[in-house]
Amino acid sequence: MNSVAPLFLLCKSLIQDVSRAVEMTALLCRWEAQTMLDPAASDSWSIGGWLAATLLSTSFVAAASDIDRELFNPIVASIVKIEAVTDGGSFSLGSGVAVQPSRFVTSCHVTAQAASITVLYQGLRWPVVRQRANTVRDLCILQVRGLDGVVPVPRGKVSDLRVGTEVAAIGYTFGTGLATQVGTVQALHPLADGTVIQSATYFNSGASGGGLFEMDGKLVGILTFRLKGAEAYYFSIPVDWIESELARSDPFEPVGKLDSAPPFWAQPADRLPFFMRASTLQARMLWDELVRLTDAWAEAEPSNAEAWFMRGQALTRLDHPTEAIAAYERAVSLDPHLAQAWFLLGQLQIGRGEKKEAERITRQLEPLDPALASELATRGRGAKPASPSP
Repeated sequence: MNSVAPLFLLCKSLIQDVSRAVEMTALLCRWEAQTMLDPAASDSWSIGGWLAATLLSTSFVAAASDIDRELFNPIVASIVKIEAVTDGGSFSLGSGVAVQPSRFVTSCHVTAQAASITVLYQGLRWPVVRQRANTVRDLCILQVRGLDGVVPVPRGKVSDLRVGTEVAAIGYTFGTGLATQVGTVQALHPLADGTVIQSATYFNSGASGGGLFEMDGKLVGILTFRLKGAEAYYFSIPVDWIESELARSDPFEPVGKLDSAPPFWAQPADRLPFFMRASTLQARMLWDELVRLTDAWAEAEPSNAEAWFMRGQALTRLDHPTEAIAAYERAVSLDPHLAQAWFLLGQLQIGRGEKKEAERITRQLEPLDPALASELATRGRGAKPASPSP
């Protein structure tokens, strides 16, 4: 009889999982239909625009052929499924990452309305007993009794990332399976005391709270939100914020509904971070509007190189090369390590036939990104020199 009991409990848990997955599929279909017409209908923390949080769990096929499976297998074992249930009985699913013994990080928007939270691990459910929330950062730490054996993942540093760095997104999808997607860092957006990571690591609705990892297996971010309907616009909050939340001295709170401020990405449109407003205009190719926004951005944050970098991209698209060059030059003067700005500046100089200037830029780029420098040098060799002035 004793040998049958564990099997019965496992079967019961699996049946509950399947039942929840079917219900979540129906809920997700209704949610997606609503948000296509009215993004505000998706959640009380709506951004009212083009961004959709990864609120539920969705399934996608892993595209991780380049992953070192021996390295990542123990990391995958440290990622759990999160189930949050409200007083009314509705629920949402997400992912969580082990960061300390019995402690897991997830996105607060997964658990914000929860009366109870459960961690699902190895076919069994483990109740969350206490939590620590920073809703503005959209970062919650869950404390679970009895899961000391889940090994915390190694943590890296966002400062080690560069545009083009290869990363892997790992999270649960549709509440049924863990999936991995490999892509590259597209941009690094300074925000308050951290850097939000934009990547091309596709994740669909529901991967919230999953991990963004460097290819050496170190956690660098938590999957958080995406720009709906656009490629390469997937955003993760930085691992640095996890460190500061773990270092807080205040006690963990009982599990319950979070009546705090909405996350930074869910503010009204005019209060969103500039990089989010700019990314939306860039994805929609509204270049004139992007130029106007960067005017306000540069005035509000005069030391932010990204404002000038995105201005240069918009002006290039509008075929204003002289102004674009000035914008890129301003960007690299503020941040000499901004390799992509050096590269695009070099391209414009090559287009103008300024080979010597392009060669100088290539030398500046070489220590920052040898691959981009090599590509720029190749393009420069095929360019025609500028014609002398009459």
